Amino acid sequence: MLLPRERSAPRRTCVTCGRTGEKGSFLRIAGRPGERWEIDPEGRRPGRGIYLCRAEACVRGLSRRLGTRKGAGRWRMGTHAVALAGELETWWSSREE
Repeated sequence: MLLPRERSAPRRTCVTCGRTGEKGSFLRIAGRPGERWEIDPEGRRPGRGIYLCRAEACVRGLSRRLGTRKGAGRWRMGTHAVALAGELETWWSSREE
C-alpha cells in the first residue's frame, strides 16, 4: 500500500537578493502585466506574484529598481511602477514606527 506523499510548504525566491524560503516569510506584490500592482501582505490577491524579503535592503532595492525604465519593464508595469515604488517606501516606513 502506498502512503500519501507529504506536501512541502511553497518556496519562493526574493526578486532582489535571490534568497529562497517559505512563502510566509516574504512580502508579495500582486498584479497583472499592464495593470495596477499592489502590495499584498496576506498573499491572497489574484494575479501574478512578485516576492521579496522583508529586509530593508530588499524592499528599498526593489523600490529604486522600479524607478528605472528597465526595472518597470521587467514585469511590464508601465506607469504603475512609480506608484508601487512609493507604496513600498510608505509600507517600509510604517513598519519602522
